[in-house]
Amino acid sequence: MSERGAGYLRTAATLGVLALLLLLGVTRGLEAVSKPFPKGNEPPICVETDLGKGDILRVGGITVSVINAGEKSGQARKTLDKLEELGFAGGEVSNLPDPKVRTAEIRVAGGKTPAARLLRTYVGGQVKIVDEQASSAGVTLVVGDRFSGIRKGRQGIRITEPATVCGPTGTG
Repeated sequence: MSERGAGYLRTAATLGVLALLLLLGVTRGLEAVSKPFPKGNEPPICVETDLGKGDILRVGGITVSVINAGEKSGQARKTLDKLEELGFAGGEVSNLPDPKVRTAEIRVAGGKTPAARLLRTYVGGQVKIVDEQASSAGVTLVVGDRFSGIRKGRQGIRITEPATVCGPTGTG
């Protein structure tokens, strides 16, 4: 084989290897681009914080979720927006028709917890507090069609017995 023929053969072999590498790179690149983005680690809506006797629980340390139990559209969102304006941490908003709840009801595991009692100052003293583990984050306020709205309540409450409160991240 002549020197010229060997040079052509080397060039062809080099081009073949480069074409194979290019094809492999394009295949891997398309594979990486077509994969969905990894889900970030979103912080929880609320974290549990232990409070001791004598501590002060403030509205900013309570996460409230609101469920619309009636037929008025947007009632839960409007209620949560008002609570957030007054300093509460916003939880979840959902709809769950429940004809038994005409005005409002506070649902929280443990019943009359400090968080539930403080929230009740914003919705009215006649609102029932129910000992129920809700599927929503924090203390759950269920509002019905006859709910008159949020009013100004107490800014804080003194803890008389050790308690656990679900509040926004970074407040514990």
